Amino acid sequence: MIPIKTRFGTYIARVDSNYPEKGYSVTVPRLRGIVTCGDTIIEVKKMSKEAIELHCECLLEEGLAEVRPISPARAHALA
Repeated sequence: MIPIKTRFGTYIARVDSNYPEKGYSVTVPRLRGIVTCGDTIIEVKKMSKEAIELHCECLLEEGLAEVRPISPARAHALA
């Protein structure tokens, strides 16, 4: 689990190794539907931030949810 800081708050991303293949896959437990991947942890963090921000922007534009920033401690407790 790694914290991902975005302009919508900090979210906890679950990172899994794609063993035996290389790379990592990522999900964000608090935001259903987010799945991304990367070859390195640095790439995973970047891809996760982009995916979270895009997801939150779409929710706001569609009026499907009110996105509120949450504290890192609260995000970790909810993960």
